[in-house]
Amino acid sequence: MKSTKPKKKKSSSLPKLQKLTRNSQDDVVINVPKAPSLNQFYASSHWTIRKRAKDAFKDAVMIELNKYDPTNFDRVRVRLEYNYRYDVDNAIMAVKFGMDAFKEWGGIPDDKPKHWDKLTIQYCPDMEKGTAVIIFSKY
Repeated sequence: MKSTKPKKKKSSSLPKLQKLTRNSQDDVVINVPKAPSLNQFYASSHWTIRKRAKDAFKDAVMIELNKYDPTNFDRVRVRLEYNYRYDVDNAIMAVKFGMDAFKEWGGIPDDKPKHWDKLTIQYCPDMEKGTAVIIFSKY
């Protein structure tokens, strides 16, 4: 099994990792930019605007994922910790785009329930405003 320890850090304009509630050696922990809220995303007037937003977010996630050695979890649980000015349900787009990127990166074979059965989204007011962290945990 290959190590999931981060490679040498590349420069990033994303915020530094915040204090997390859980972080094991098998976790892939990434900082993510502010995702559009679910309401903002579907209120966009044209599908091309939504596609550009999704692609930009996924590109930022891929940069963060590439700081890790390649890994593949057979099963994963995902946690989003964030401090956006969104209701908890509106933060789901960060998870959707993040998981799509994780799958594309090869971190999991598929995002069906066989491989991914649990999602936790937690608002963290002590984090820096406008920041979020996604934790992909092998189990």
